[in-house]
Parts: sequence; structure tokens; C-alpha cells
Amino acid sequence: MNIFLRYISTVIAIIVLLPISLKAECNICDFTIEEVRFNKSIVGYYMAGFDLSTGNSNVDLFEYLISGPSECYYSSSGNEKLELRFKIEIFSPELGYDTQETFVEGTLLLSDFTGPVRIKNTDINFSTTTVDGASMEVSQINTPDSDQLQNITSYIMTSGKIPNGTYLFTFELWSASSENTCGGNKIDFVKTDVEIYEPTFLDLQSPGFNSLAEAGQSPIFSNYPNFIWSTDMCSACDYGIRVSEYNPLTHDSPYAALNDISSLPSDQNLDFYLIDSNVSVFNYPPSGSMDLLEEKFYVWQIKRSYETTVGLKEDFSDIYIFKIGSSQNSGVSDLEFLIDLVGEEVYNQYFGPNGELNGYSLSGILLDGDNATNQDLESIIGKIKEGNAEIIEVILD
Repeated sequence: MNIFLRYISTVIAIIVLLPISLKAECNICDFTIEEVRFNKSIVGYYMAGFDLSTGNSNVDLFEYLISGPSECYYSSSGNEKLELRFKIEIFSPELGYDTQETFVEGTLLLSDFTGPVRIKNTDINFSTTTVDGASMEVSQINTPDSDQLQNITSYIMTSGKIPNGTYLFTFELWSASSENTCGGNKIDFVKTDVEIYEPTFLDLQSPGFNSLAEAGQSPIFSNYPNFIWSTDMCSACDYGIRVSEYNPLTHDSPYAALNDISSLPSDQNLDFYLIDSNVSVFNYPPSGSMDLLEEKFYVWQIKRSYETTVGLKEDFSDIYIFKIGSSQNSGVSDLEFLIDLVGEEVYNQYFGPNGELNGYSLSGILLDGDNATNQDLESIIGKIKEGNAEIIEVILD
């Protein structure tokens, strides 16, 4: 019986020890890297958001997650090591980079894994030795040649920011040893391209002028005018408009008028009326606004805001003045609408000095069989200028 019990005990011991002896080994080649987030809402990258002496930054730019088999975490062998190779390529004509060229590249050595590794730009500086999930060592950093570096440094010192351009961020995982199935080769990678184009201009086009006299001489005849401006393309920018009545007897400047009671937005708790970011033509809305009255002067301004590495930046256009003319004096307004509708060349062909309709005036314009209002025409003109509509053909009966 004792022999039998001893045999049973031996079998149990073998069964208990068997999982330990069959424990899977860490395969470094099974690690992966993925992008958790990359903050593309930042438009302007200013060096004030970075400490160049330490490499510290509180600006949240990116986070990447490196994951591997659980057998690689808390491994006692100490042989599991990865290289995280990074490269930033730049296309920036401002700096003479007319093609995509390497701006900076380097290698980080990761080891002693305790779990998934999180690489955040806010957690890394020049003296970092650990990150969440692993030990880290800066193995290599390569910068541009001296001439390129001097150009970049000069630009940054002058402007205080990173130059506009297209930046391509590449992160690659490599085995740090050839003694595994992936043989010291690339395991995984991620790429992200970032467009850094901080806008530089914001110019008003119409309606209005810089001076009160010009505005009085050239009134507009629509109570729902189209506001048109020009600006750089900026998909991450927010835009707003403010319109206020200008009374030369009570306001000593257009600025004072603009900051008085606003017609748009009608809610006096708001400074600007929010509009779509990708438009440069805006039709005065029938709601959320006060009526624009005939024989009154008004001022308007556009505000542009966007995120930078040093916080929110706001740009303001000039202030334009315009006057709403009396409908009794708007006899030529329909012809003026025609210029915007069909273009100056076609207009002159028919209504110019040698045109078939020279000297004629319009009795009205029909839209789908009904009389078109000024608001209807302004809306059509706005769509044409935005590229959402086009004149197919002009026929003279």
C-alpha cells in the first residue's frame, strides 16, 4: 500500500510540475505598436511650449502603445529587448525642403518589460530612463547636417515656432538581438502625417470699406448681405463674425461701434457668431440676429481662433463699414446682381457700351417662375462664389 501511495504522490508531483516546465518562452517577435492618439488639432507649434534644455513639454502631442506576449513581462532572463526607431520627415519649402527629407531620427532601447509600454511625449525628456511598462535608454539621435540645422535654427529663433510644412512621423519596432526568429529585423511600425500650416492672413472683401465716406457713397441694397473674406486654408480653425450698428454721432470709431450692442449675434452674451470653418462666404442669417435697417451704417469683423502649443491664439480682421441703402434708390441693384451672377465679361457683352441690352433696365428677376428677392439672389451668388453652383448657359430671348 505504501508503495502504491508513493507512486500516486510521484504522479501528482509530475503533473503539478509539468505546467512549469512547459511554460512558454517570450517571443520578442510578437510585439506590436499602435497609435493611441496624435493631437492634430494643434495648428501652431511654438518653441515656448518646449524646454529645449531638458526636453520636457506639457503639450499633449502623441501616445503610442507597445504590446507583447504576457510571457515577456517580468521575465527573469533579461534578454528581451526592443529598439524603437523613430524618424521625422519634413516637406517645407520655407526651409528649402522641396521634397520629403529626413529631419531627425533616433533609436530608443526598451527592456525589462512589466506590461504594455506607453510612449507619451509628455513622459519623455533627455534624462528619461523608464516609461510606463519598461526601462528606456536613448541609444542614438541623428540630426540634420550643419547647413540644414543652421537654417532651421535661424528660422525658429526668428519666428519662435516650427516652420509650416508636412511632417511624417514614423515609429518602428525592431528586435535588438539576432538570436530570435525575427533575427534582429523590423517587427512592426506605424506612420502618421501631420499638416502644420499656421494661417498668416485674414482679409475682408465685401461688403464695405475702411472709411465711412466710401461706405456712404456705395451702399448695398440687401438686408441679408453676403459677407466675403479671404484667408489661408485651416481645417482646424474656428471662425466667428460680429456685426454692429455704427452711428457716427454716438460712436467715435468703428471699433467703438463694433463693441457696442451687436446685431449679430443678437445674444449679447456672445462676442462672435460661430460660423463654419471651411467657408469664406457667409449669408446674414434670419435667426439669431437683429434686422439690418435701411439707411443705417454697420460694421463687421471676422475672428479666427486655433490651438497652438502655447494655448489658444486669436486673429482679428480689419473692421469694415457698410451702409444699407433705401430700396427706393436700388434701381440698378438688379444689374449689379447680374454682374455677380454671370460674371463681368458676359455682363459687358450684353449690357456694356456695345451690348444688345445697353441702356435697358430690369423689371425683375424670376426664380422658378416667381419673383426673386434680393435674399434669393444673394444666396445664389454665395453658392457660386463658394463653388457649390455654376452658371451653365446664358440665353438671350
